[in-house]
Amino acid sequence: MAPVPAEGLHLSNLSVPRIIDAAQKAKLFCSYAMGNRTLNSVKWYKDGLEFFRYSPLTPPTTNWFSVEGVTIADGSPHCNQFICNVELEKLNAHSSGQYKCEVSGDAPEFKLIDQTANMTVGVLPKSDPSIWGMRRSYKYHDTLLVNCSSDWSNPVAKLMWYINNETAPGHSLQPQINEVSRNGDSLHLFASHLQLRLKLDDPRYISKSEMLELRCTADIMGLANVRRESIARTTILALKDAGFNQRLTENGSCLNGQPASLAAWLLSLVHLLRWHGTQS
Repeated sequence: MAPVPAEGLHLSNLSVPRIIDAAQKAKLFCSYAMGNRTLNSVKWYKDGLEFFRYSPLTPPTTNWFSVEGVTIADGSPHCNQFICNVELEKLNAHSSGQYKCEVSGDAPEFKLIDQTANMTVGVLPKSDPSIWGMRRSYKYHDTLLVNCSSDWSNPVAKLMWYINNETAPGHSLQPQINEVSRNGDSLHLFASHLQLRLKLDDPRYISKSEMLELRCTADIMGLANVRRESIARTTILALKDAGFNQRLTENGSCLNGQPASLAAWLLSLVHLLRWHGTQS
């Protein structure tokens, strides 16, 4: 039977991390207003199982209960007439779940009020995604192939490409590939890879060179505070500029190859003069 909310008894805030790295400590906050009632107890649950109770009217005022995946840190919790905060340590895959703070008033009604929130324990990426395989410059009608790889994480990161701050068209993206591994806490770890394949056939590249900015983002559960991203830039050479540069560097010669031809002619002349010198 669901508890009946009490007039004047109000649970004002429940704060539970939506996702947290297994190497960190999880801070659970619960604040409430009793109105004209006396606080009887505050109970914390994980997946319906009670793991901590604060009961100021009944010694001992604090009680711990064994629940898989829940380890209360030393020096925690901190509870009084207004708040009851708990810090969890030694997080692992079993620490993920639904957490509930339940507040009850004193006799004779023992009115209850509660709130729940989900927490996911995982492994957050330690570094920004890596962009690789991109050249310093391309020319009109080239195909740009560039890859983005995320750091190991759990849950899996969702990668996305942006071109000059616009989402890359779907047809230019290859299916995301997810590698799977496992760490010591029995958490599966994922490294994701996403390739951008773009044909540079926009007519504007015919007459004008342009800088292209590529940005790769790695999102986990759509949460902005754990997003990682990297940016890389390349130049798309206009058709006329690409042709000029190609002629400039081709075979080690300049525009029409004249300097190289002149050098060859002079070298032949030197050999001819030496030959004449040996004959005289």
